[in-house]
Amino acid sequence: MASDGDVYESLDRAFMHAIALDAINRERFVATLAASNPAMAVRLASLIAADAMQDSQSGIRGEDALIEVRFSAGIGGDAGILTGRQIGGFEIGELIGQGGSGAVYRARQQRPARTVAFKSLRPEIAGPRARKRFELEAEHMALLSHPNIATVIAAGFDEESRVSWMAVEFIEGAKSIVRRSVDEGLSTVARLELMRAACSAVAEAHAKGVLHRDLKPSNLLVGDDGMVKVIDFGLARALATPDGRSVATETGEIVGTLLYMSPEQCTGDPRAIDVRSDVFALGAVLYELLTEKAPRSFDGLSLPAAIMSVSEHDVPTPSRANPLVSRDLDAVVAMACARHPLSRYSSVREMSADLERVIAGEPVHARAPGRLRKFHWWVRREPKLALAISVALVATVSFVVAAGIDASNKRAEAKRASEISRRVYDQLVPAARKLGITQDAPYIREIDEAAYGLSVLVNGVNHDVSADLALKNAFDWLKGVGYDAKESEKWAQIALNSAQLAPGLGPDSKIALEARCVGIWAFAKRVAELREPDRALELESRRRHEELLPIIEARDDVDLASDCLGALGEYAEADGNLPLAADYYRRAVERSTRIKGESDELVVQARSYLVDTLRKQMRWDEALLELDSLLLIQREHERGFSPWTIRFAMQRGEALLRLNRPREAEQQLVEAEILVRDRIGPTHGMRNRVRFYLREALVAQNRADEAAQEWKDIELSR
Repeated sequence: MASDGDVYESLDRAFMHAIALDAINRERFVATLAASNPAMAVRLASLIAADAMQDSQSGIRGEDALIEVRFSAGIGGDAGILTGRQIGGFEIGELIGQGGSGAVYRARQQRPARTVAFKSLRPEIAGPRARKRFELEAEHMALLSHPNIATVIAAGFDEESRVSWMAVEFIEGAKSIVRRSVDEGLSTVARLELMRAACSAVAEAHAKGVLHRDLKPSNLLVGDDGMVKVIDFGLARALATPDGRSVATETGEIVGTLLYMSPEQCTGDPRAIDVRSDVFALGAVLYELLTEKAPRSFDGLSLPAAIMSVSEHDVPTPSRANPLVSRDLDAVVAMACARHPLSRYSSVREMSADLERVIAGEPVHARAPGRLRKFHWWVRREPKLALAISVALVATVSFVVAAGIDASNKRAEAKRASEISRRVYDQLVPAARKLGITQDAPYIREIDEAAYGLSVLVNGVNHDVSADLALKNAFDWLKGVGYDAKESEKWAQIALNSAQLAPGLGPDSKIALEARCVGIWAFAKRVAELREPDRALELESRRRHEELLPIIEARDDVDLASDCLGALGEYAEADGNLPLAADYYRRAVERSTRIKGESDELVVQARSYLVDTLRKQMRWDEALLELDSLLLIQREHERGFSPWTIRFAMQRGEALLRLNRPREAEQQLVEAEILVRDRIGPTHGMRNRVRFYLREALVAQNRADEAAQEWKDIELSR
């Protein structure tokens, strides 16, 4: 039986976890806890209510109120009021800087005698919850040891002045990496050496499970000695509100951060942030270092418009602002600052390695930004695929010319044309994507439609190839930032008409049913986007949906039925309707299991989609049950080392962590880490994600010192 001490320790952890959630997920967390520990859930609910009451009080008492009024008035919330005081063994000197999150003083530590930078934080973040978060994060930051990371010496809370504080290594003559480079007129190579040192520091922190989250020139300092020092590691997280937002309230400070922020950081979802978010920021800083211009411009934009701009616009090519920038460096910046995380360097070390190649005059591994340059580099790196595409295009053109000359071999040529049409799509489009061109780019859609037009020319409209290409167009118009539901519906109808009349297909064929799925969902999206609700159209949308589901579920060909149900689930998920998506995925799982059996790999894949949806809804109990079953099936059928199994192992560790079972989570995550290292590769991006979860599990067990180790290799302790 747990002692009172153990209970309160668990309650404290539960409380700290709950207050970091939004209202909906906090209620779900308490409800989940109530199922396993009703007594603790009651205590937790009381604590949350008391905390909310405390937050809702408008009055601030005593010195806290005085500090708050001074700060709000801009006359001294921090502006030098600590000068001359003794705090935590430090004698506070003159104010040397002030920003939205607080002030920085020159201070003198008494033992050992040395000068430090003493940071005091705004009164708003000195409350008990934020103070606890800050102190925990400061502990982790203090464990980072690297010559290019400003060392955190101490941190605490001063009762007299009512401020949280942090003492950091003092950097004599500190200037931002950009300011130092400009003032001293540094060469490109010298600037790259500074950037490489900053990358080395960030990579070291990542190896210990610490993200920066706020990399910008003012956090990459260069002292009089020429040494780069990265400051404020983890401070963005420490100063975040419980829902993950920054406490920064000054527009200038927020915009200053937005200049270097990755698109996923603007979503407000902390789960979307990983090492590649820091990669993006370093790429944005590199742009400014090379051009001496900010990577973005928000002139004339409101703050919401600026945030939208981050998500919708790329960081420019450096050589446009500075023609002396090489194409290799253009490529490095483009890859580091790719809008989609998967298109970036998978780690800061990879980016640093490319910087080393530039310095050494060697070709970089990054993709270059220009279309012709991209294609030229890609042909050099993928000669076989390039040759295949060239052959397909030449053969296609040759056929079109020859078709009007030689009609005697019409049947043979038609068959060949079908193969060519498919090849144009199946090879050229993936090749373009490999060059970093997104699915919704206009020229990708031009390729799609050109491939369809070619098929109609040589095969006719009512042909399986034409129907298949029309269906692909319908899918593509339904996805991406440039989606168009009306275009998707149009192409779905073209695909359906072609499939119904094409020899060998018909109205019950896979293409026909999938076209109906896409068409129904596109119609539903179009109805939902109407400015004024239309009851008749809403009923028609529901009728089409209810008419199709029984047809799909009555079929015995599990691949088709599962694909259709899975597609409906995917569309629901894209619309943010996660409960409906989970229902579709569950239907697909039940059908597949009934026909194929639970061990079939298609069934396992369908269940993985269900797990992902449950995780997104934070339905951790249900997700854990699915993952336990999936891992058992995989191991019983000798698939213990497959990529799916490794993914399930990582997700199971995450689920245990979210269910406040950190000890079990640790064991599962160590196993997952070893699997990723040995079966996928020691540098694979999944390994970093496993390590972040593992670090969280260790911190939850009050083992922050272990969480900070580099973890070159981890062994499972039996």
